[in-house]
Amino acid sequence: MFTNLSAVQINRLAQRLSEAPLGRSASVAAAAERFERLLAAKIGADRAPKAVKAILTAPGFETAEGRLVAEIDTCEPQAPVEPVPPRFAPEPAQEPAPIAEAEPAAASSAPRRRRDADLEAKAREGELPPPPDFSAATHARFRAKLAALVEMAGKADATGLRAIPINPVSSSPKALARYRDLAVLAIEAREGAPFVTSVGG
Repeated sequence: MFTNLSAVQINRLAQRLSEAPLGRSASVAAAAERFERLLAAKIGADRAPKAVKAILTAPGFETAEGRLVAEIDTCEPQAPVEPVPPRFAPEPAQEPAPIAEAEPAAASSAPRRRRDADLEAKAREGELPPPPDFSAATHARFRAKLAALVEMAGKADATGLRAIPINPVSSSPKALARYRDLAVLAIEAREGAPFVTSVGG
């Protein structure tokens, strides 16, 4: 297969797919073969050949790495879709809301709806939401984007917050999008401006 990457670079991509340390493949062909095998185990044998071709023919390592991350993201388990309370009639809070965090897949829907409604009600009063808890290793690559959102929220930069692209395809970016939208709502509530939600990042 034609590739713009060296054996060393392909080995680095392969290491992202393996928990255990990998030895070095001496040739580009050997490295590519192992990379395809590991990727097939990660995303499925039906998708792997097309994905491998797109990744290994990327014009540089950074682009190849980005394409690999995108492929892995689309295979992450999706968080259950919960009904969103009507914006015009948030449920009254019966108790203090816990600190916001990325939701586990098995979270109970009723407490989550009540907490979301409470956070939204506070945001409408101009109170910034707490950032989601990204301390778990699964959220590691999204921490920089979360830090940027928190910084803009602290500066009351609603325009900057809206400009940050978020593709809510898995639990981490969904938590980022929820935090971003609530922060914009709170900032614009302070300024007396109407809130327009940013759907889909």
